[in-house]
Amino acid sequence: MKRLIALLLGIVLMLSQGICVFAEENEDFSKLEIVETNQNFANPDQNGIAPNLLYIADILTYISKVSSNQVAIQGDVVCSTKVKSIKLTCILQKRSGNRWVDAISKTTTTYNTDGTHKSYIVSNVSSGTYRCKASVLVTDFNGYSETLTGYSSSISL
Repeated sequence: MKRLIALLLGIVLMLSQGICVFAEENEDFSKLEIVETNQNFANPDQNGIAPNLLYIADILTYISKVSSNQVAIQGDVVCSTKVKSIKLTCILQKRSGNRWVDAISKTTTTYNTDGTHKSYIVSNVSSGTYRCKASVLVTDFNGYSETLTGYSSSISL
């Protein structure tokens, strides 16, 4: 009798340890719109972390809420000297479970400069948690290039 009770308790304990897993729906990002703007959405109280690279002195990323369905993203790149080109890609990412999914991106290239600043307003954004990812590729006049990626803090809509 004791063995039967122990067996039943063991079965109940094993069955009660089940884990429920729910698959997330894939969100349709095709409705998002991105428009370049001259506005500066940077928070002047934030301090960036300067990496130790040959040309890239710093990359700063920002995100802010414009309205209930719009966010502003911004990427700033500062180089230690004038370079041949700076290719900056600003990406709006949405949190999906425990990972970040690229929603929309915009790439621009500037030439013969020591820095660049790009800001965009993204429309038709659904509720959720978002951040800005900025990736930069800097190429000097001799063909040497280096890359760096920066991330903003996250916001919730």
